[in-house]
Amino acid sequence: MDVKITNGDIEMVASGDYRYITGIEEAVQRVRISALTVKGDFIFDRELGTDYSGLSSDDDMLCEKLELLLKESCADIHDTAVEVVSCDKNSMVAVLKVIFRDRETTTEVDLSGIIQ
Repeated sequence: MDVKITNGDIEMVASGDYRYITGIEEAVQRVRISALTVKGDFIFDRELGTDYSGLSSDDDMLCEKLELLLKESCADIHDTAVEVVSCDKNSMVAVLKVIFRDRETTTEVDLSGIIQ
């Protein structure tokens, strides 16, 4: 169980309590956080995130390398697997397939400010 984050802030319900998420929704949120955080940038957990050093948008194997990096950074997310479905080299938007137990969904992450 995790607290839902919407637009970079903790989501709350009308009563003032936090909104909690579980299952595939929690897995997607954790994958997105890991993908959108550069490893070492989060002061409270320097191991959180993805190490994008050496990755370039003009690399012919960008999607394959991105998938390897994301699989590594998401390896500790319980019962969850990540695959890169596509990666647009112009917009640097990647479509990720998140598989949690017997369910799967896709999510987009904008890496334009991360990968140069």
